[in-house]
Amino acid sequence: MAKAQNIEELLKNGSKQWNQLRRDGKVPLDHTGATFPQLFSANADLSGLLLIGSEWEKCDLSKVSFKETDLSNAYFHGGRLQDCDFRGANLEGATFEKLKLLRCDFTGCKGLEEVEFDDCDMDRVVGLDGEDAPPPPPPPAVGITSFTREQRAQVMGTGGGGQPENELPPFRPGDAAGTLLFRGLKHVANPPVWVLDVPGLRPPLPARMQPGNSLEALYREAVKTRLEGRRPVPDMQAVPKARQVIAAGSPETAVAVMYLREIGEEVQASEPAVDLLAGLLEEAVEVDDATADVDPRITGAMLELKATGAAMDHIGELRMRLAGAQLFTSLLEAGFTPENNWEEAVDSQEAAQDLAHIATNGNRELLGGAFGAFAGLPDEVRLRRLAYLAEAVAHVEAMAAPKA
Repeated sequence: MAKAQNIEELLKNGSKQWNQLRRDGKVPLDHTGATFPQLFSANADLSGLLLIGSEWEKCDLSKVSFKETDLSNAYFHGGRLQDCDFRGANLEGATFEKLKLLRCDFTGCKGLEEVEFDDCDMDRVVGLDGEDAPPPPPPPAVGITSFTREQRAQVMGTGGGGQPENELPPFRPGDAAGTLLFRGLKHVANPPVWVLDVPGLRPPLPARMQPGNSLEALYREAVKTRLEGRRPVPDMQAVPKARQVIAAGSPETAVAVMYLREIGEEVQASEPAVDLLAGLLEEAVEVDDATADVDPRITGAMLELKATGAAMDHIGELRMRLAGAQLFTSLLEAGFTPENNWEEAVDSQEAAQDLAHIATNGNRELLGGAFGAFAGLPDEVRLRRLAYLAEAVAHVEAMAAPKA
């Protein structure tokens, strides 16, 4: 007969499985002395259990229900407890030490006068003044997974043994695309030249660039010069060339417009140029990929030429793609992968839930498929997609902004 798994092992397998076993009555109530090293879990139902003397070392728990749980003499050390429900729990002799408590509810707990809170960062914690417990909360959500920090560390190739907690990056889905880009490139000695296509994100600049006389090379050199605090100098041979390209609606139109704009030269719109840019944007949006990028020089040129109609038709699609790229980048940065962990992480933070809703209207199957495709791309390609989409969305949103 197979040996029954203990609560520590079951929670590592995921809160979805754990909650189902609880509903089926297949797990005992008594788990006295259980130890939980570096557990990451969300939405687990631990209500009514006997967790006397349990130890929680550097755990990251979100929306975990400890309602009416016996946590007497329990020891929580390090980590973070967010939106956890301790209502009616027995906390006699319990200790909370060196951890973050965010929006946790201790209403109606027993033994609060004996609880020790040592060096805890509390934010919107309620119930510590001993009022009665209100009605019970709704049951925990299902469909989530749990995992440990060691598992995340193994995924990231750092190993789980003996690594300081701060070596595992936190999950920051609320950070701006420019911040994610900067962190993604911080270990690159010389950032790729395409970062100069997204000046609005204030990217780290390449130290070296290949010389060239093409409009693209001149445009990027002008951007770099301006971001370094110097004034770009026009190339007097390139200026008339750029104007001819725009007048004819040639393939280099987007770069030509952006070059002239960057060096402060007047840009004259032409019907062929506007038609070309609208067609290029249409082609980019029609690509069947939830995070396919759009060259921001196209949208930037449309903004400069005031060709707003065609661009505004695609603002919804561009926002969806950016939300997906931003969410997936932050997940991968923190060690979450399409094979495990990611749904729990999404459900742990409101910012992640908001991005997931924008990206696929809350469809987790579509979101998972898109995440898998995004994670399979090379690192630089993922960062370029994020950066290009962020810059393109900024251009189109500028078109939609009311005029002063």
